[in-house]
Amino acid sequence: MAFCPNCGHPQDGSAVAPAAPPEPVEVVLARINADRDVNVARIEASARRSELATAEHVAEVQADAEVEAAEAVAEIVTAVAEEPDPEPMAEPIVVEAPAPEPEPELDNAPPVVEHHDARKKPTGWWDAYR
Repeated sequence: MAFCPNCGHPQDGSAVAPAAPPEPVEVVLARINADRDVNVARIEASARRSELATAEHVAEVQADAEVEAAEAVAEIVTAVAEEPDPEPMAEPIVVEAPAPEPEPELDNAPPVVEHHDARKKPTGWWDAYR
């Protein structure tokens, strides 16, 4: 008769299934690494799909903008082409300014004053003793 290793109750041999041998560590690590690689590949694929969708949207917006710009240029060109020619302008009138009068010379100009040298005069009380 066999006893349960956890609780110690007696057991007959028919109810106990033989235990599976434990997997080697290398197999467990290989399974974990494989799961990791699959998850990384899924994330990278999702990111790449997102990038492609964004690039496609940007290309569509740029194409729409270029079409609208081309339509605007075409409207301006047709508007300019349909305008009637402007009337020819008359000859410009040239008005000559009178010659400036010469400035009169002043006979009573103020006399020229000689420059006073400030170094000859003492600037402070102690400067008189130098």
